[in-house]
Amino acid sequence: MTNPLLAVSGLTKRYSRGGKIIAAVDDVSFHIEPGETLALAGPSGSGKSTIARLILRLIEADSGQVEFEGSDFLSLNGAALRDRRVRLQMVFQDPLAALNPRATVARVLDDP
Repeated sequence: MTNPLLAVSGLTKRYSRGGKIIAAVDDVSFHIEPGETLALAGPSGSGKSTIARLILRLIEADSGQVEFEGSDFLSLNGAALRDRRVRLQMVFQDPLAALNPRATVARVLDDP
């Protein structure tokens, strides 16, 4: 059995708004094996973009673990973090802004 390419465990992010604590992401866990694809689907405000931002460390998690290619992604910093980040990509909710609609899927996947 291979190690997961990406393993997320217990990922949590809370915000304080108007004296209330809002759980944007609450104890999310999943793993992706090499060659697999995962799509996060849900209504607006359900935490999809927050999960992606947490995985990439664009925002910091309150708790949880993220392992990418066997490394504890949440403990990386500096050059080590940059080296790993270049291997990840976030496709924003407006796919036309992130992907060329005239390109074939094969071309998009082949582009570095």
